[in-house]
Amino acid sequence: MALAQTIGVSASYLNLIEHDRRSIGGALLNSIARELDVSLRDLNGADDAQLAHDIMDLARAIDATGLDQESALRFVARDPAWAAAFQTLQRRYRDAIETSIALSDRLSQDPKLVELSHAVLTRITSIRSLAEILNETKDLAAVEKEHFSGIIASQSDVLGSNAREMLALLEGGPDAPSPATPQSEVDDFIIYRSNHFPDIEEAMERFNTRLLASGGILDAAIQDALQSDWNVEVVIERPSSDTPSAEAPVESDRLIIDPRMPRATQRFQMARHLVALELQDVITNYLADERLTLERSRSLVAHALANYGAGALLCPYEPFLEAAEQTRYDIDQLGHLFQGSFEQIAHRLVTLRRKESEGVPFAFLRSDPAGNLSKPFSTAGLRMPRLGGACPLWAIYAAFAAPGRTVTQLAIMPQGEKFLFISRQLAKRASAFGDPSTMFSVMLGCDAAYADRLVYGDGFASGLDTVSTPVGYTCTSCPRADCGQRAMPFILS
Repeated sequence: MALAQTIGVSASYLNLIEHDRRSIGGALLNSIARELDVSLRDLNGADDAQLAHDIMDLARAIDATGLDQESALRFVARDPAWAAAFQTLQRRYRDAIETSIALSDRLSQDPKLVELSHAVLTRITSIRSLAEILNETKDLAAVEKEHFSGIIASQSDVLGSNAREMLALLEGGPDAPSPATPQSEVDDFIIYRSNHFPDIEEAMERFNTRLLASGGILDAAIQDALQSDWNVEVVIERPSSDTPSAEAPVESDRLIIDPRMPRATQRFQMARHLVALELQDVITNYLADERLTLERSRSLVAHALANYGAGALLCPYEPFLEAAEQTRYDIDQLGHLFQGSFEQIAHRLVTLRRKESEGVPFAFLRSDPAGNLSKPFSTAGLRMPRLGGACPLWAIYAAFAAPGRTVTQLAIMPQGEKFLFISRQLAKRASAFGDPSTMFSVMLGCDAAYADRLVYGDGFASGLDTVSTPVGYTCTSCPRADCGQRAMPFILS
């Protein structure tokens, strides 16, 4: 009774929580943890559930039979140290699998590695042919033997050089040549920081409080700040051919907002422009990162950080996390509460990585109708493809056939891992007659162990494999021989 009064809930509601009949998170979970003086992870059981899930993954990988999730949970409860050891084994096994997948992607997609692979095979074929001639032709003249031996020696030197260059590329050492592109450098920069920037979060929390200090509406406060603090006029009109792109430096005294854009996009563009001005020093410091070797990469990172700050300004961390937990991560409800688009809310969900106050760990991916992928962000156990395309059976592609509808999928990987995918096809702006449509599909993915915390997991609550979809990562890394969507052979077959 005392705990219920302290945290501001009824005793009956607390009783439901204690018997796992109500899921909680955000501020309420923080309050209970603080009053009981325990960590959040001890209270919500996330560690035990994830530990049991990883042990089940290992059991499936070695084809162990007669084991289920309940027995895994009992094992975790009885001997957590041994369970943690099995979890380490499972993760190292999964890391090895993912490394082989990543290498196969690079071997098949990286132009330099493709070129070197072809050169290595050509040299091997040449050396073998010449060696066979020397071995099988007994009456070769000495001068011919010397000629063929010389060619073998020179080809062997070139082969060794090619092999060393391939190894340097695959190992990625500091002096290795790199097929860097601006987008790959930006992806690496964001992934390295787990898509979470605490200093920007804190700055935007303070800025949000300052903008709303007079009790006004945030949209109006943002527009007023642009005009009064930075002398930037917001103009609603169709942009002309010479209008600066959204990624251009924020130097103009006019911000052109396309009226064809949805209201949520217009609002976000104003916030992004204001954040880019307010956080110039913070963003400039990040641009000194050694991973950003290209000028174009630094420009894209500056734009990405302004986007991140706009999301933090419009959806402050703790209120947004609390709302996410209370709505069970319902993106449409969150979009209504925070006036954001599906993609904006999905992006914000991926950034909830604050220590001791984390949300569900999501991966993110975006695709256009041609299958070109962008904005890959992986999470533990779920690797987003960065070269080529993803498995065509993923929900991100199915969403194009269901415009305006959220597509969910319980995906089961070749090694038995299960992930919940949430995807929707989006139009980036309202098109007039004759204008080409700008469409994308965005997808969030998380470990199926978190499905009970998401409204999107309710349809798969039975846990039956009959409601899951067998998928892979890419064709070259997938061993499923009976897949009707296979476009390329499994690289290890």
